[in-house]
Amino acid sequence: MKEFETYIYSLIEKEIIPGISLLVGKGKDILFKKQYGFKSLLPQKEPLEENTLYDLASLTKPLITTLLTLYLLEKDKDLYLEMPISKILPFMPFDIRLFHLLSHSSGLPAWYPFYLYMDPHNPDYFPQLKSLQCESRPGEKVNYSCVGYIVLYYLIEKISATPFKELAQKIIIEPLGLKHTFLPLPENLKPLAAPTENGNFYEKQMALASPKHKALAARFEWRNDVIRGETHDCNSHYLGGTAGNAGLFSTCEDVFKIVREFFPATASILSPESTQYFWRNFTASDPLHRTIGFSRNSSTSLTSAGRVLSRMAIGHTGFTGTSLWLDSKNNHSFIILTNRIHPNVGYINFNRIRRKLHQHAARASF
Repeated sequence: MKEFETYIYSLIEKEIIPGISLLVGKGKDILFKKQYGFKSLLPQKEPLEENTLYDLASLTKPLITTLLTLYLLEKDKDLYLEMPISKILPFMPFDIRLFHLLSHSSGLPAWYPFYLYMDPHNPDYFPQLKSLQCESRPGEKVNYSCVGYIVLYYLIEKISATPFKELAQKIIIEPLGLKHTFLPLPENLKPLAAPTENGNFYEKQMALASPKHKALAARFEWRNDVIRGETHDCNSHYLGGTAGNAGLFSTCEDVFKIVREFFPATASILSPESTQYFWRNFTASDPLHRTIGFSRNSSTSLTSAGRVLSRMAIGHTGFTGTSLWLDSKNNHSFIILTNRIHPNVGYINFNRIRRKLHQHAARASF
C-alpha cells in the first residue's frame, strides 16, 4: 500500500493529475476508498473531497448505454444482439448488427463532430446519421467508436419511445439509489464537480486538423473557459449533456453500485444470463478483445492490468482520466477516477499510467 501511495503522490507532484479518487470492492463490500490531491488547480486550488463529482466521459458507454441496451433486449423478445440495426433505422443500409455497435466492431469511424453540422434551430444529430460511412466491413476488426454509441443512443430512444436521459433515470439511477449520479449535472451542483480542460482546445485541434471539418471548425464558437460541471465531450455537451457516448457525472461509490450490476451474483437490473454478455469475447478474431460494452484483459489491451488480473477481467476508460477493471475470478472491482485533463490535456501515455495504477490496486492487500 505504501508503494501505491508513493506512486500516486509522485503523479500529483509532477502535475500529471490534480488528484485521484480510488475504490476497491469485492462483491457488495467496499474494501478501500480514499482520495488524494486536489479537485481543481484553476482558477484556484481546491482540495479533493469525498463527494467530488467526476465527468466519467466514456465510462458512460458501459455504465448507462450498454446496460440500457441489454435491459431493452430482455424486455422485448423481438430484439436480439444479432439484429441488423436497419430494422430500427432503415436508412442505414450497412450490415451492422447490434452487437457490432456494442463491441466496437461496426466499422463506423471513431469520431465525428456532429455538433459542427447541427441546425441551431433543431439541436439534433439524427439527420446526420444518414450520411455516415463505414471505414471497414462490420465485424472485420475492432475500431473503438464513439460514433457507434451515438447511434446506440438513437436506437435506444427509438426502441423505448422514451428520451435517453429519462430512461436512464427510471431504469438505472433511481432503482439503484444513486444519490450522486447525474446525466447531465444540474446547475446547482456544478461547484461539486472536478473541472476538466481549460476550453475545448484538444477537440478544436482535432477538428481543425481534418480537411473535411476545418472550415466549420474555424468558425465555430468553442468553449474557452475552464469546463466545470458541463460534459467535456462536445458531441454530448451540444446534445443537452449526453449523446450516449459520454455525459455521466458520478462518484466512486455510486460507480461501484452500478458495476455490481455486471456481476451475475449481484445483478438486479438484468438476469444473470444477460450479464454473461459483459464477460464473453465477441471479437475473438481480433487481437483487441471486446465484450458487450467492455475491453477484456489480454496482452494486447492498451490499458490491461496484465497478469495481475485474470484473463476474464473486463475494463473501460474515459478520456477525462477515469477507468475501471472488474475481475470475475474473485468478484473484485477497481475504480480509479481522476480529472487528468485539468487544466490541459497532457501529451503523455496516460494508458501506461492507468495500467500501473490498476496493477498497484490489484496487488495491494486490503
